[in-house]
Amino acid sequence: MFFFFRIVWRFAKARKSGLVTVKAKSELVNEYMEKIVSPCLSPNYLVNPKIIEMKVNDVHQLVKIPSLPPNKKIESFEELLQLPENLSFLPLVSIPKNVTRISALEMLDATRIPKELPEYVGPTITVEIKPKQGFFQTHPTINVPFCNNCILQMEKCQSDTFKQMYDFCPLQLFSGDFGRMRHALQSLIHIPHRNLRLFVDGNLIHYDEKTLEWGELNRALFDRMEQKLQEGDEPLKFGIDDILDALCLIISGSVSFESFALQPHSVLAQILKAQQIDSIGIVRAHCMLKQLADKQLNKLRDKTRIAKIGLQGVLALPEDDPLSELIKYFVAATMKDCSVMVSLRRIPDSSIDSTKLHGNDIIAMPNGKNAKKIFFLRNSLQGWIEMTIFKVEIRIRLIHFQILSDIGPKSSK
Repeated sequence: MFFFFRIVWRFAKARKSGLVTVKAKSELVNEYMEKIVSPCLSPNYLVNPKIIEMKVNDVHQLVKIPSLPPNKKIESFEELLQLPENLSFLPLVSIPKNVTRISALEMLDATRIPKELPEYVGPTITVEIKPKQGFFQTHPTINVPFCNNCILQMEKCQSDTFKQMYDFCPLQLFSGDFGRMRHALQSLIHIPHRNLRLFVDGNLIHYDEKTLEWGELNRALFDRMEQKLQEGDEPLKFGIDDILDALCLIISGSVSFESFALQPHSVLAQILKAQQIDSIGIVRAHCMLKQLADKQLNKLRDKTRIAKIGLQGVLALPEDDPLSELIKYFVAATMKDCSVMVSLRRIPDSSIDSTKLHGNDIIAMPNGKNAKKIFFLRNSLQGWIEMTIFKVEIRIRLIHFQILSDIGPKSSK
């Protein structure tokens, strides 16, 4: 049996302009992923990228797509040729004459689930979350009862970057308490800012620039599903609330609400552990950075150095050395701005019998008066979460770099 996967290409962007840069450094990013990020996480939580090269003129055409309305379908490359040149995020005038090819990272499109079982019902639903920093950190001269993310949100609202505050707090998301985690996710649904996006079959439907009301979300996610599954005479009902419950179980690593906790093997627990490599925080890091000698500053700016020493080398660095502490700070910063993607898809009951999952993989969720939703979770990248309402496959694409030209989303500038 053959399975077809959709892929995505990630091009490097210049930090200030946001334009695609010919200085892709894909090899460096790939090495950083392999030597620093991968050891922090279980293999099933990662999508391994592949380095490819494209003709620079082809890239110029392809990167017109981000200028188009979201979800606009392009049927052929010839359609791109007909679009105005000024739509491209790689202007031809910015390309040096000696550059003929540009490298990029090719990876799995985590918003689509291949049809590995005989039958599916409805679309692939994908939730992309930026969990942010999951632990409280104190800073010298700053005495406020808020986490780093909440302080940043208040600053952005005061500067009109965002029109309103949201109730999302990463400390709730990482708490291991079901009610608090669910409230955090629900807050992101209501006001995503830049920390949540919802896709249906790869199409972006809910994000910071275009939010849907609760009822609109339910219709967008579930109206296409034939609600024929029944338990007795009672139809099985489902909606966005069920997605929130499922997400809590998935990202916490829990198998039931009765024993709900943040499990050590869960994606959130592993991200949190990697974030806590940073022991100094942003205020101390800023002070240390200003005090570095030029020679030390050059070492910190050497983007190949961190990848070469690897995660174990970073952890072994001395704690009383400012340069070492800053290296740990920037490594942790990558994990504080990563993305987690979870994809779900419904199957009918008949398909569950064809699976080869064990009892330990089953999570039960109440639904309606008598009905039960059954989730199966297999601990692999190609694994899935299944339920009688949803055959829900989990596919977590963990890391994506906001700025590929820097090591991770933060820079030592």
